[in-house]
Parts: sequence; structure tokens; C-alpha cells
Amino acid sequence: MQYYIKRKKLLNNEFSFDLDDLRRYFFQTYKYFDNRELFDVAFKGVWGVESFSNNQYQVYPPSMAPTPEVFFINQLESDNIYPIHKNYIYYSEEELFTLIEILYKHIGFYDFGNDKFEKREHQEEFTTLINNLLKRYKNGYYLDEKLGFIMEQSNEAVNALLQTDVPKTINEGVMEQLQTSVKMFYRFNSNEESKKKAINILADILEPLRENLKELLNNEYEVNKNSHDKLIFEVVNQFNIRHNNQKQITGYSREIWYDWMMQYYTSVIITYYRLIENKGYIRGS
Repeated sequence: MQYYIKRKKLLNNEFSFDLDDLRRYFFQTYKYFDNRELFDVAFKGVWGVESFSNNQYQVYPPSMAPTPEVFFINQLESDNIYPIHKNYIYYSEEELFTLIEILYKHIGFYDFGNDKFEKREHQEEFTTLINNLLKRYKNGYYLDEKLGFIMEQSNEAVNALLQTDVPKTINEGVMEQLQTSVKMFYRFNSNEESKKKAINILADILEPLRENLKELLNNEYEVNKNSHDKLIFEVVNQFNIRHNNQKQITGYSREIWYDWMMQYYTSVIITYYRLIENKGYIRGS
């Protein structure tokens, strides 16, 4: 339901908050789930009771083994993460974002009746509430519901490409490479080098498809097939992406053009597999 201020489009779209606010609102959200015991499997494991002796026994160890404190030390190289209620006010941005990703992975509830760990429903709720906070922090971030990591809001075009109408012809290996590339490029702590490597992954996906891609595009547009090839690969081959020599062009605004390259190559890959699917080719061609 949309209330008055939303219906009338009177919301303050410029509203945002700083890291201190984000820490505080994060903790309130965390406690909401913790009070519902949705981190018990992560922190304590699953325990049962022997009916004849009333003794407890461990069904499953904690998913944050051997203990949450040791787990967070290993993941963040810091002993100032756990317990969360004592340390959250001191978290850096990187620590807070990493903790959110970890909690997303480990949230859930053990269903004794069906003997299984239920997590998807709780991950979705966690994502919704956390994203209501992240979108208001700085220029906006969000927790990707499928991949489980925090990304900048600015990658919505690429994110949409990967989540809507993905061709069935894309095999699991290519999909994994695409997701790895997106994660590397749009992670909250990515730098210029990691973005460059992400673009390289996309070029590596296209390289073995190069001849098929020429034929497909040539059939669609009836132009010299090498023109398509030059258009696609000249960028990564001449702008200091895949090669490092004196012939490379380096004097350009990389932050701007890297974002374009990421969207461009992702789009080319999706287009290739859509054309494959349209022509009824075998899955994974």
C-alpha cells in the first residue's frame, strides 16, 4: 500500500544519511532478525534433545564455525566484529558492508519437521529491509538478491541484463563468468585494476565465440563480418585492457569509459546468446 506522501509524489528524493546513521539503522534491522532467532543456526548451530535422557546433542554445528568470533576474525582479519551489539558503532564502511553480505548468506531457520534449513524467504526479507537503508547511503548501494553482494546503484543496466530474459543457451560456465565479472566490477570496494580485470573476463567469454559471432552478425546486417569483429575487439585490444605496450591508448577517462565497456560487452554477450537461441542452436553453443 502506498500512503499519502508517496501517492502524491511528495517524498524527499534527496534524503540520505551518513555512516553513523547507517550503522545505527543496520543494527536495528539486525536485531529484528536476531530476535526471531534467524541467526541461531549461524551462531549456535542446531541442537536437539534426547527424549529418554533430556540431554542436548548437536544436530548441526554453527554455519559460522567454529565460533562466530573466530569466523569473523578469519573473514575480516579483525577481532572487533563480534559480538555485533558491542562493536557495530565502530565498523568501517568496508566492515559493515562485508558483515551484511555474510549475514545474508547465513540467515535462516532450521525446520525440524522437514529436517531442512529454510533461508530463501528470510534472505528476501533481509534484502528488502537492508536495501531500504543502502539506497539512502551516499550515492546509493544495494544488496543483490541473487548474488548476495553489495553493489553500487549505478550498475542497474548490467544488472537488468543479467536478471531479465537471460537466454537459455547460456551455459553455467559462461553465467558464472558473467557473475564473477559483475561482482568484481561493481563491488563497493572495487578499484581501477579490478574493473579492468572484470572487462577482461567479458572479452575472454567472447574470444572463443569470435568466428560464430562474425557469422551471426553478418547474417543479420549483411556487412563485412570483419567490421563487426573490429568494432567489438578493438576496444579491449587497443585501450590498455588486455595488452600493455607502447601502442596502447591510455590517456582517457577510465572511470567513465570502463563503465561503458562493462555495459557494452555484457550486452554483446547477451545478444550473441539471444541470436543463438532465436536460431534454435544447441544449448551452450
